[in-house]
Amino acid sequence: MKVAIVTNFLYPEGLGGTELYCHQLAVALASLGNEVYWMVPNFEKHETSIEARGNGYHVVKFAMLDESGQSGVEFIASSFLSELQKRGIEVAHFNEFGGNAGVSAYLLRATKKAGVSTIVTLHLVHYICQTGTMKFGGSEPCNGEVILSRCAACYVSSGATALPSINLAIAGLANRLFGLGVVKSVPAIKKFMDGLAVKTEFIAALKESADVVVSLTNWFKEVLIVNGLPVEKIVYVPQVSPDMRHDLHPEDMANRLGYVYIGRVDKPKGIDLILQIAERLAKEFPGAFIDIYGPVYGPYTPENRERNSTYPGLDKHGNVNRKGVLPPGEVLATMNKYKAVILPSLVAEMAPLIIMEANRLRIPVIVSDVPGSAELVRQYDCGLIFTYGSTEDLYKKIAEVEQGNLSLSFKQPPENNFDSIASRYLEIYRQSGQSRQKNMALQL
Repeated sequence: MKVAIVTNFLYPEGLGGTELYCHQLAVALASLGNEVYWMVPNFEKHETSIEARGNGYHVVKFAMLDESGQSGVEFIASSFLSELQKRGIEVAHFNEFGGNAGVSAYLLRATKKAGVSTIVTLHLVHYICQTGTMKFGGSEPCNGEVILSRCAACYVSSGATALPSINLAIAGLANRLFGLGVVKSVPAIKKFMDGLAVKTEFIAALKESADVVVSLTNWFKEVLIVNGLPVEKIVYVPQVSPDMRHDLHPEDMANRLGYVYIGRVDKPKGIDLILQIAERLAKEFPGAFIDIYGPVYGPYTPENRERNSTYPGLDKHGNVNRKGVLPPGEVLATMNKYKAVILPSLVAEMAPLIIMEANRLRIPVIVSDVPGSAELVRQYDCGLIFTYGSTEDLYKKIAEVEQGNLSLSFKQPPENNFDSIASRYLEIYRQSGQSRQKNMALQL
């Protein structure tokens, strides 16, 4: 089968969970005898480049500018579809979306219209939730239903003050105001709400143009359903661990020291919570330390991906150490040295790969109770869950590890490898193609 994996960024140039997942999937699909192309935008370039990677798949960077240096969704779609058609691609598997300057919902619609099977795996909550927290006003759990006035109210109130109760009150008031026709007609507010309407447009594109939508967690499957996606279009494919080196085995707990955070170093990922408990941790558990691995950069854009700056306050505590960015091949071996992994995220994680990596190594994870992280930890009994945004509860969970009070089973998924997941996707691809052919025959 000829398959295109579609994202905005490649691995290892991009070190996020989406890129790692797609790399492992592409390798596994190729090893099963499929012809696999990983397709990404060739940002700000008018030529298409093609290269063969040593791991079995090809990389196609499709042109984003025409010969005159101009761009737009129509040209990008034409450039992308041209490359699909040249290679006889049967399935376009979208794993990432951005704005109109990259892989967009317009591209999904155009691919469907061209007669290519379209599969979408959603790796991020931001496609549905503008704040990414899945909490109305920053504190009240939300079911994820996109209602424009409510989402706008949440966006302007979340983080408006340092007091969650005040933010929630502002959100409730704003929700009532944004629901009024006279308010929505104010030019500035109309422009603001039109900007948020991309969420509803994206959901509409999924309904109309995705043959199958894959959810990596059960909780997000419910979010898709509440937003009107047909149940029969949604498939749950559970998260698994990336392949491990054969010489890498779990360390004995007694040989592990300290705690580790691996990920983006920024406020939404909860780095401030770690800094806020550092002094107390040093006082009550003098030997405990937390090592921080990951990049520090601004907004998630192509031009910022090479930026690696400092983070305020990260150098003020002797027991919190910035260790730089880990090369992909060293993540598991490095993680294997620590007592526990800390993931204090303030945004709703979909299904972090690092939890599954830690589970494979039998390393406890300490996660905030955001939906995706909490589901994996409960499902595999592989760590501790602390209250969202609570430094006190985060500290208590670290204290449990320090005191040796843990009893975890580290359950493994029955088919915990990407070869199994690739076989599952092949089944989805085939069923999608059969359904497409059947629908086309009915239309004729």
